Order: sequence, then C-alpha cells, then structure tokens
Amino acid sequence: MTEASNPRTIITANRQIPGPPIQVCQNDILIVDVINRVPGKSVTLHWRGQPNHEAPFMDGVPMVTQCPIPSYTTFQYKFRASKPGTHFYHAYMDADRSNGLFGALIVRKSDRTEPSKKMYDVDSKDHYILISEWSGDFSHPSPTDRDLSKALLVNGKAPSERGSSLTMFNVKPGRRHRFRVAYTSGLSGCPVNLTVDNHLLKIIELDGNPTNPHEVSSIRISKGERIDFILKASQEIGAYYLSVKSSCESSDLHGLAVINYEGRPKGTEKKGGKIANDGGEKNTKLKRHFDTSLCRTESGKVCLGDVKSLDKMPKELRKETVDRNIFLAIDYKYGERETDYEQYADLRKKIYRINNLTFSYPASPLLTQPMDVPSNLICNELSIPEKCQKRNICECVHLEAVDLGTSVEIMIVEQGGDDEHILHFHGNHFYIVGSRQFERPMSRKEIRELDQAGSLLKRNLNNPVLKDTIRIPRFGVVILRFLAKNPGIWMLRDENSHGWSKGLDLAIEVGERHQMVSTPSNFPTCGDYIGPEFFLL
Repeated sequence: MTEASNPRTIITANRQIPGPPIQVCQNDILIVDVINRVPGKSVTLHWRGQPNHEAPFMDGVPMVTQCPIPSYTTFQYKFRASKPGTHFYHAYMDADRSNGLFGALIVRKSDRTEPSKKMYDVDSKDHYILISEWSGDFSHPSPTDRDLSKALLVNGKAPSERGSSLTMFNVKPGRRHRFRVAYTSGLSGCPVNLTVDNHLLKIIELDGNPTNPHEVSSIRISKGERIDFILKASQEIGAYYLSVKSSCESSDLHGLAVINYEGRPKGTEKKGGKIANDGGEKNTKLKRHFDTSLCRTESGKVCLGDVKSLDKMPKELRKETVDRNIFLAIDYKYGERETDYEQYADLRKKIYRINNLTFSYPASPLLTQPMDVPSNLICNELSIPEKCQKRNICECVHLEAVDLGTSVEIMIVEQGGDDEHILHFHGNHFYIVGSRQFERPMSRKEIRELDQAGSLLKRNLNNPVLKDTIRIPRFGVVILRFLAKNPGIWMLRDENSHGWSKGLDLAIEVGERHQMVSTPSNFPTCGDYIGPEFFLL
C-alpha cells in the first residue's frame, strides 16, 4: 500500500483496512475461519467485549487460551455473541493491530430490550467509527516504533495532500442518529479528542454498557475503549467535519471524516481541511468536554466518575467487604533482563512489573494444556519461583486464582510515574467504584493505612460505571469490582504493549479446572520439544 508515494507494508483481513465489519444480533453464533497467509508469522484474534462463557478457549490469547495460528494454517473461531454493544476484533499483538488487522464487531439488542431506543431514530449499519493510527513504516513489536505514527485514520481513511476522499457518514435532516466509536489501534498511547462541527453529542454507552446520557461538545477516548453517541441532524443542510485529534502535547496527529446531510447539493463535498485550534467545537452553544479518564470534575467537563451505569450492580458487589481482595502495584525498575526477553524493554531498560513480577508467557497454553505448563513457571506474591530467588528480575507466568462465584475487588496503584497505563480485562466487565490521584508514588503501607482509616476514597457501591478497559493515571489508585462468574483464564492486559507483553500483564484464573468448559479433543496443541538422550544411537 502507498501513501504519498511511499511504499508501506500492511496486514489485512480480506484485503481491507479495517477488516470486514461483523454485525450480528445478541446471542447469534459466530463462525469465523482465520486463514493465516502471512509467511513466517503467527497470529491470533481477540474478540473484544465478548465473555465467551461457553468457549473460553476462543478468547484469542496466545499461550493462554490457544496456540498461535501458524502460517498457512486455518483456525476456526466459534462463539456466541452474548454481549451486546459496540466492540471490535483485532490481532492480539499490538504491532499487528497497528499494521491493519482489526475490524468492527457490532452486537445489537432487540429494540424492546434496548434502553436507549427512544433517544434515537436511526441506527445505521454504516454508522460505526473505527479510529486507528497510521505509521509511515511497518510496525514491529518494539517500543521504538511509538513515534512512527503519522496520522489518524477514520475507517481506514485520512486527510491527504492528494485530496483523496474522506469517510462519509450520511444522515437524514431532523433525525437522531446513533454512532458507534472504537479506538482500535495505535502505537503512541495518546488518547484522542473527537468532535463534530456545529453538533452536540449525546453519550449513551461505554464499552458496550448503557449509561445515563450526557450531552457534550467533545469526547476524549483512549485505545481499546468504545463509546456510543447520538447526533441530531438539526443544522443547516450541508457537510460537517468529524474531527479526531491526538491529546498529547507533543503530537499533531489528526484525522477527518464527513457528516453529510442527505439533500445537500452535489459538488460541495469537503475533500480536506485542518483541525481547528479549539478542537473543532465550532459554533456549539454548549462547551462541555467528556473524558473517559478518571479526571476531576470541573465546570464544562464530564469525567468517568460522573457516569452512572444503567445495569444494576449485583448485590454481592454492593457490600462493604468482598470475598477476595487483590492488590496490584504497577512500577518498573532499570536493569538488564536475565533472559532473552530483553528485546521488549524500552531504550532506557525499563523492566515493567506488577507486584515486582514481570509477566512472561509459557510454552503451552495455560487454559488448554495445563499439564504441559511446569508449576515452577507460575507465580504470584505468595509463590515466588525458585529461579527468582537470586535474580534481580523475576519473569514468570503471573497468575491469580479466584474461586467461582466470589465477589472480587482489585485495587490498582501506579507507582512508577508513567503518564498513564491502559488495562483491558478479557472475558469480563468491571465496575469502577473509586479512584484517586496523588502527587507522588504511594507505598502499599500508605495506601492500606488510608483505606483502613476511610480517607483513601469513597467507594460508589450504588451505580458506578461498568467497563472492560480502564486508564490508570500517574500515581493513581483505581478500585474495580467484578463478580467471578465466568470460569476460565482471563488476561488483565496492558494495552500499550507493542508485542505480546512488556511484562505488565496478569492472568486471572476463575474457578477450578472441573468447573471450566472442556477443550475440544482435536484442539491444536503446542509446546517445547526435547528429544530422547540417545536419539541417534
């Protein structure tokens, strides 16, 4: 593929960027054949937002729920689309996502069960917005690629000096239209701001979960997140820019699409343009910014803590105490890795850790081949492998086990000082019951003392927002709660890992083995091979 005459290698699904949209009804069964035609490269696909209750081995995590799909082989994903809302599918490795391997996954409820149905008139199959970063070169699983992004794409298109056409969304004058947005891929890790000239946006859903409505003039969204909004086509018949712009001060990435009113005279299509300095909120009476981060509420700003879920919080999670508490401290240290995994450290040799443990994948999938994973590779705070006793860096399969049916609270504390981290919970959604940001790193002892004294933060145990992807701010504390009702092994994954992992991941095992769905007898297997000692005698 070429852009401004520069050759650019990409990875596609069915020769398309984005890949073919998959739009189904709730509880439809999806059968997707993935035929890997890329020489010398394995791949898996993750179906973001789907719990896969009946088939946890279809979650698409290499060496956790399945073996990677080798070149010139076919793997068939088959699962029930049980979670309605705006989702997307993508390659598990972030570099492959950035090279083009992603697509929309829209799961619709019936009109009678859709809580927001009375707020809009049109839910067009064409009104999905996939935001992705475009880099000038083929992306590799290396942190040095984070500065290669050149533009933001909207459904695979971007402004061009050659005047190529932009993605166009047609709307009916006077009607209320539902739009579905997903920030699918990017190497920079920067959130983006989305605006539509002269129009307000009514937010109704986050990560596939309905919320109380908020009418705003701009939206900030991070990688992996999804958001649904309603746009009323109440302006003068014409064409209006939908703008997306990176929120990082050091970045000028931007993208455009067109909201086109039906009945607009031909020959007036907008071919290009520049992003306004005010972010595109031109000629809107209301100036209110929506941010999916855990920011502080100010005048003219709506933060995640202001959003209330329409899904009632289970009674087990509304109690002051829960069955299981998990504390996760995120940080990094400098130093040489003592394994071949060093290629995934960044240029300053940051070794990322959760509770002083750096996640590494096993040679066989945890879920489908548990007997092939040596027990001395599994670790958590209470079980440190012997190999780590005399090492500065502990690389292991970081796993926390949770009993099926228990209420779980996860407290995540950012101690390293990075700007922010984005975490996605596979197979589950969580309630964000509280958050707080400090001016300096806080130790576990300090956090616990504040929490025991009741002065850390106030937990919202009534109607907190429900999501599956969360931004952890610098020196921030975020408290999540979920009900462990989905047996399997599910990743709490770092969204800013360019390869499989940079160490900042955690596997959460829900339930005992006998409570999990059995793997099909002919399911692909993989692992180490060590031949017999006297093989050639």
